[in-house]
Formats: sequence, structure tokens, C-alpha cells
Amino acid sequence: MESDANPYKPSQVDEDPPNLECAICFCQFNNVFNTPKVLQCKHTFCLECLARMNVKSIQPETIQCPMCRAFTPLPDLGLPKLSNDSTVLSYLPAAMQHVYSIRFNRNKGKLQVKRVPSSVAPVPGHNISHSLDVGIPAGAEGTSGERVTRERPLLLTILRAPLCKAFVISMVAVLAVIITIVIIVVNKQ
Repeated sequence: MESDANPYKPSQVDEDPPNLECAICFCQFNNVFNTPKVLQCKHTFCLECLARMNVKSIQPETIQCPMCRAFTPLPDLGLPKLSNDSTVLSYLPAAMQHVYSIRFNRNKGKLQVKRVPSSVAPVPGHNISHSLDVGIPAGAEGTSGERVTRERPLLLTILRAPLCKAFVISMVAVLAVIITIVIIVVNKQ
């Protein structure tokens, strides 16, 4: 005898799980620097990306959603005090559902773990860095007017600039064509 009953309970709804990675950096959310923070517009991004946006913003007391452009005023105690996205956190492994206490020093461009509670067991393969450099605040200028930069190898500095990436990629393509032509010429001789 076949049952015509609906296999779903009336209160059960077919819902897709939330996206478990940040829409900006595509890193998986975690409970430290990539904590899922929800803006007033209900869009969720990781704390690190929001800190990088805030440190470059000329309006440090608000954060502008990169998706809908709506502004969210920051809490009095700063960016880390934005609401966590509890739905996203509930999909993380149980050991990662406890969110670490983070402080954001906009003047230094750093996110820092205040303290790692001893009651929280470490997640295997999940090392906790105690600070993260998110950039230099907007308007931070050197004495001669040039922008202050962190020490970074020149090649990395060049490759991080969008225009330079395009140049490097096109130069690699040109070199590949030249090498191919040289190989063809040498083989014909």
C-alpha cells in the first residue's frame, strides 16, 4: 500500500545551506579572522575583508556593502562587534562555532586575537595566528607626501597591482610566442 503522505514535515522547508565562503575573497568562513559578519542589509562577509575595506575607507565609522552599496554604521566598540551570521556559524564544525575575541586597530591596520580561551579545543589543521595585517589606513602619508608602504618584496608589490598583472601576463604570452617561433625556426634548419 502506497502512502500519499508528504515525506516532508509541514514545518520543514527545502532551504539551501548558506554560502560558507566570503563573497569578496572566496575564503571559507571560520571563527577567527574570517568570522562571518552580517551587515544591516543582510549580506555576509568575513571580518578580514570588512577590515580591509574599512582601513581604506575615508568614512571609518561606517562600512559600505560591496554588493548593494548600503551603509552600515559600525558599533561603538568597532568592526569586530558587528553581528556574527549565526546561520553560517551553525554550519561550521562544532569546534569552530565559538568565535574568538578579536580587536581591530584601524590606525595600525591590524586585526588581533585578544585571547584564545583555554576551554576551546584547537581544531586539527587550524592554526590560529594572533594578528593579521589588513593594510594601511586611508590618508596615512609619509613625511614627504608619499604613501607609507609595508616592506614587501618588489616582485610581490608589482604583481599585486592590477595593471601590472595584465602586463606580466601579456609579457609571458609574448615570450611563449617568441620561444615557439624560435623552436620552429631551429627545427627547420
